Amino acid sequence: MDVDVGAEPPMIPARHETLWFPGGDIVLATNTFLFKVHKDLLALQSSVFKDMFGLEQAVEDVQGILQLGDSYEGLPAVALAGDEGKDVAHLLQAAYYREYYDRDNDETPLEVIVALLVLSNKYDFKHIQSEVMKQLSRLYPRKLDAFDEVDDNGYYDDLFGTGRIWCEYRLLKACLMTNTTVLLPLLYYACAFLGVDEIYVEADRAGGLDRDYLRTLIGGKFQVDLASRKLVASLPDEFYSISCSSCKVSTRFSKLDEQIAPHLWSYRGNTLASSVLVGSCKVCSARLESRIDEKREEIWEKIPSYFGFPGWDEL
Repeated sequence: MDVDVGAEPPMIPARHETLWFPGGDIVLATNTFLFKVHKDLLALQSSVFKDMFGLEQAVEDVQGILQLGDSYEGLPAVALAGDEGKDVAHLLQAAYYREYYDRDNDETPLEVIVALLVLSNKYDFKHIQSEVMKQLSRLYPRKLDAFDEVDDNGYYDDLFGTGRIWCEYRLLKACLMTNTTVLLPLLYYACAFLGVDEIYVEADRAGGLDRDYLRTLIGGKFQVDLASRKLVASLPDEFYSISCSSCKVSTRFSKLDEQIAPHLWSYRGNTLASSVLVGSCKVCSARLESRIDEKREEIWEKIPSYFGFPGWDEL
C-alpha cells in the first residue's frame, strides 16, 4: 500500500474559546471549531435549527445542510456542512450578543458582514438577516439621488475595513450565493465602476465569479457606458431645442469627448452642463441641467435591465 508520508494529518476541530458554554446542550462541529451552545436559543432565532431539533430521529434535514446523529461527550453533535469555523463563530456571536453586530457601524470587518449575510440566509436567522440587509440597503440605495450622495460622500473611502470599491466584489459574490436579488443590480452597477481588466482582477480576489456572472457584469457595464455616452452626444441637439435665440447663436460646446465616467454621479446636470457649455445664459444653462437630470433618471430606471433583472419596483 502506498503511503503519502508528506500528507498533512486531517485537522481536528478545537473547542471555541468563547462559544463553549458549560450549560450548552448541543455541539456544532465545523472544520476548525466545536461550539457548545443552546438548542433553545438557536431554535428561537433559526427556523432551520428549530425544524431539525424537532426531529425525533437522527436524519439529514431536507436542505442537506445539517447532519444530526453523532455525539460529543454525551451531547448530540451537529456537523455544519461546508461552513468555515470562523464564519460560524461570527454568526453565533451575533446570535448570542446583540452588540457584536451593529447595522450602523460601517467599520465592521468585511469578513463579518459576508459571513452574517451568507449564513443568516442559509440557516434562516431572520433577525440577523434583516439587520444586514438594512445596512447594505442604506449603503446601496435604489434611488438615484441617494446613490449620488453615496458617490459624492466618499466613494473612495474605506468601507468594512477596506476600500469600498474593493469590497464590493465580495458583497456581490455573497449576494449571488444567497440569491439576494434586491441588491444584485446595485452591486453589479457598483462593480461596473472598474475597467474590464480590473474587473477580472477583483473577481479573482473575491474568490472568483462564475462565467455567466462575469458576462452579466461586463455586459451590463457596456450598456451603462453606452447609455452615458449617448446622453453626452445628445447635448448639442438638446440644447438647441430648449435654448433662447441668442444662445442658439452664441453658445458652443467644449470637451464633450472628455466626459467619460463609470457612474451616473459624474453626469449630474449642474456638473456636466458647466463642464461643456461655453457662452450660455443662466436660464438656458439651467434648462439643460434639468434635461440632463431627466435623462440620467431614464438611464437609472434601466439599470436593473442592463444586468438582466426586472425594474426596481419588481425586485
